[in-house]
This record gives sequence, C-alpha cells and structure tokens, in this order.
Amino acid sequence: MTSQTFIIKSLLVQNSIMLVSLGVVGFFVAVALIKKRPRHLMAGLVWLAMVLWFFNSAYFGFSAVSVGPEGIRLNYGVLSLRNDCLPIDSPWEIDTAFSDIRKMKKVYLIRIGDRDSMRVKGAEGRALLEKIGEAIERQKGG
Repeated sequence: MTSQTFIIKSLLVQNSIMLVSLGVVGFFVAVALIKKRPRHLMAGLVWLAMVLWFFNSAYFGFSAVSVGPEGIRLNYGVLSLRNDCLPIDSPWEIDTAFSDIRKMKKVYLIRIGDRDSMRVKGAEGRALLEKIGEAIERQKGG
C-alpha cells in the first residue's frame, strides 16, 4: 500500500508562524550582540528559549500525518524536535474537547499513541480525523 498524507492544519502557515517568531527573536538577539548589551542579549535568549519550548511543548499538536507501511509519521513543523514516526499498530482515538475561556465551542483532536493533533472544529474537521483513523486501520490490516 502507498503512503497517504493528511493535513490537519496548514503546515505552511504553521511553519511561517514558527519562522517569523524565530526571526523576530533572532533579530533582537543580533541587535543586542552588535550593540554589546548583555541584558538585552539575556532577554533575547530567554525569549528564544520560550519560543523553542512553546513549539515543542504539549500545547502544540501535530499538523500533518503520513500513514504508510513504514508507520505513522507525525509532523509538528520546521522548528519542532518532536517530529516522529510511530509504529503502525499505535493506538489511536478521536477525542472531543472544548475551546475558549468559556468552554463553549466543541473541538476535536486525534490522539495517536501519546501524541495529540492540532484541534479542529466542525463536522468537516471530525471527518478528516476519521479518515486518518480509517487509513491507520487499513494499513494495520493490509
């Protein structure tokens, strides 16, 4: 069987956000280095650590999934150290959560192994997650 790739959220947009964040913080670190301001350099390095931590934290789910004979490849984005390939027999489930501060909107995510995807809204988003699950089951059986 061939490999199938599913895009949960736009990976181009996600990578752009990551690179712009890194660029802004990098610019301030470079200015601090050029002007020889150690306090600004320390602040920039702290912000750099925060940016890298955020894009590698549990709050940030994967955006793309490739399901194939080699396994389930999860893609979090260009700055993530968490991109991984899980075995095809990894357990998966579609979970429902609530978003917003008031917890009024229903969102869906797929949990593969111990990894969570980006959250999606509505019936179309849930249908995409179900297609990912079906592709995993087809690869397990085939």
